[in-house]
Amino acid sequence: MKQQGELIVMGAGGHAAVVVDTAVAAGFVLVGVLDRIRPDVAASPPFGGVPWLGDPTDPRETLEELLQRGARVHAAVGDADLRRRWLEPHLERAATIVHPTATVSPSAELGSGCFVGPRAVINARARVGVGVIVNTGSIVEHDVRIGAFTHLAPASIMLGESETGEEALVGGGAVVLPGVSVATGATLGAGAVAVRDVAAGTVARGVPARSD
Repeated sequence: MKQQGELIVMGAGGHAAVVVDTAVAAGFVLVGVLDRIRPDVAASPPFGGVPWLGDPTDPRETLEELLQRGARVHAAVGDADLRRRWLEPHLERAATIVHPTATVSPSAELGSGCFVGPRAVINARARVGVGVIVNTGSIVEHDVRIGAFTHLAPASIMLGESETGEEALVGGGAVVLPGVSVATGATLGAGAVAVRDVAAGTVARGVPARSD
């Protein structure tokens, strides 16, 4: 297994735990955790005694020391706005983490700080923006465009030439049909099927999906 270097994870919730498991499987060495509300994180699995480095917005001096020696960072939190605020100051050190069981086409492009979970698939010519979560078992088909800081929840499917804007959420098991767009800040609910575009900032549910 190729060694990926040292990693600092921002976040200590459930998604962060999945990210840590994936990062270790991919060859990273976890050297620090930043979290705004859980200074006891070092005692909780799967973090395994890794040092807590303070709040992401007010870190301890140890963070800078780790960055200077080459450690990279990953914002492991589901909230898109928070993920953006935590990651953007560190984009030059952001780590993209891909689970060994995921499939990523050689012609696909992944932005900095992406997470690609177990058994996810990113197919030919797909473009995935900065800070995107492609969660467990999600499928991003050919020529799809995923906007920065979007979250594709587990088992969601983006069919060929569909797209999202930035900070969109495609819920668990949801499907976006070919050529359909889920616009910036929009949510497609779990299990929904988007047969037409979902407008910015709206929530669409059902089969076919309709906005509230």
